[in-house]
Amino acid sequence: MPRFDNEGFNPNKRINNDSRDRSVPEGENYYKNPGNDFGYGDRRMTGDVIDNQNKYTDVWSSPRDENLEPPQRNYRQIQQEYNPEVLRDFDAQRRRENREIARQRQQQPKQRSERPKHSGAAAKKRSKPSAKKILAAIIAVLLAILLSGILLLTAVLSRINYDDSIPNQYVASGQLENSMSVTNILLLGVDARPTEESETSRADTMMLVSIDRKHHCIKMTSFLRDTWVYVPAMQGEQRLNAASAYGGYSGVVDAIEYNFGIDIDGYVVADFEMFKVLVDSIGGVDVTVTQAEAKEVTNHKKRYGNVKLDAGEQRLTGEQALAYCRIRKIDTDFVRTKRQRTVIQSILKEVKKGNPFKLAKMALNSAPYIETNLSKGKLMLVAMAAATCLRGDMVQQKVPFEGTWEYAYKNGMSVIAINIEQNKQMLIDAIYNKTAEQINAENANAENG
Repeated sequence: MPRFDNEGFNPNKRINNDSRDRSVPEGENYYKNPGNDFGYGDRRMTGDVIDNQNKYTDVWSSPRDENLEPPQRNYRQIQQEYNPEVLRDFDAQRRRENREIARQRQQQPKQRSERPKHSGAAAKKRSKPSAKKILAAIIAVLLAILLSGILLLTAVLSRINYDDSIPNQYVASGQLENSMSVTNILLLGVDARPTEESETSRADTMMLVSIDRKHHCIKMTSFLRDTWVYVPAMQGEQRLNAASAYGGYSGVVDAIEYNFGIDIDGYVVADFEMFKVLVDSIGGVDVTVTQAEAKEVTNHKKRYGNVKLDAGEQRLTGEQALAYCRIRKIDTDFVRTKRQRTVIQSILKEVKKGNPFKLAKMALNSAPYIETNLSKGKLMLVAMAAATCLRGDMVQQKVPFEGTWEYAYKNGMSVIAINIEQNKQMLIDAIYNKTAEQINAENANAENG
């Protein structure tokens, strides 16, 4: 038979010319033959097929016919204990529930208080420390620093050598100029730390360190050792550095207070060995060395301990700094004390930088070489006062002041004769009244004039 139109296929031909017999042979009509049955096992169907669809069509919508028989349950329903609930669409219900849960989750982030809590790594990453925790951490760090500072300060104070404080027997404290905002400490430098029996050695360096909290600065005043003054301990006139030979370190304090009218809170004695240890502990000091100073130290090895100096801006070790401070042959004692103040000022600059490890090392190493008549409590107060003023300027000056002195011979000795009253008033004014800027300006004018 042709399959396509171009092959001559006529769709009406089959319908019009189809004369085949499509009736079911009588012997094969199982539905109308009640005598034939078929089935499997006990499941057997016999007789004609009865169509009851029309009979039960309106069983739920129309009045119930009492004579109407209910539909019979088939074998599968009987075996599985048929339950009409299985006909419910559980999948549809689950889909509705899932949509409702998703809608609720979308609404939750909009409410800040109802955001879901995270756990595990996400919670650790997103959690922020509270203000109380931050404050507690800060307090803990401050307490640790404070405790470390107290322990270090206690260790330093325990290494220092303490003298008994002897009040001035020659002048009443009420006659001395003083201020609650100024602390005066007399720094004495000696060739070696003496014992009680050898305290009569002369002080090589006498420098008053004034901690001025009113003007927020530190003032360093050198007293020239050849200054001719009245020494109360010997009840006569003598060079200032000879006062320790008659009254010990307290005798020097008494002589300065008696002649210049200022109240000195205490003294600190340091030998040359301490000076070297102190400088080395902070890694050296920066000093500008002249050609004459370098030549003096380098060419006199025996005098300065076999030390070599180079001219120019130098970083001096403890040995070199000590030799630099002791130069005396090339110029006057005025210049020598200026070199000493320059090194002390350089040391304070290093302290001002505030490297805690260097400061701790410096304090611990230097403490055994220090002797003082200040108590531990007063030393702590002095240290705290100095810490507040280190941020300000550091200025230096000398006694006698310019225009108040002249060289003279006393008892066959070359000394510096001074106007006592004039120097007294100028020193009091500089320590208690003047600012660091005023003192620097006066020093500049003196050098240029």
